[in-house]
Amino acid sequence: MADARKCCIYLPNERKLELNVQPKLLGRDLLDIVADHFKLREKEYFGIAYKSEGGHYSWLQNDKRVLDQYVLKKSTSRIDLLFAVKFFVESVKLLKYVTTTELYFLHVKSLVYKGQLEVDNDTAFRLAAYALQTTCGDYVE
Repeated sequence: MADARKCCIYLPNERKLELNVQPKLLGRDLLDIVADHFKLREKEYFGIAYKSEGGHYSWLQNDKRVLDQYVLKKSTSRIDLLFAVKFFVESVKLLKYVTTTELYFLHVKSLVYKGQLEVDNDTAFRLAAYALQTTCGDYVE
């Protein structure tokens, strides 16, 4: 039986969660651990991804052991994973809880900032304005 492996999960709030992954831990159990960290109730919109050999992200399968998944099985060093939005909604109004909305916003903001989600200039400025309003509140003269 394999030993526990060190794991670093990068979070949407630019922090990371470091833990030891036990050999029998399933993907869904790891997702539960991260969701509990945020007290996240709507975890169905999120997933945990790893970077494949080709440099693309692939999702961990919830019903399989984390350490048995192909790329992770081959690695001998620390496992680096990403907690991210897996399923996008048409409107954030569909999200019921503040925590879900915040994590969703942080992930999408990161995608736009890194150029992984392309938007036109007008949309980029509108998103920046929303981010400023969220951070600083309404503009008052």
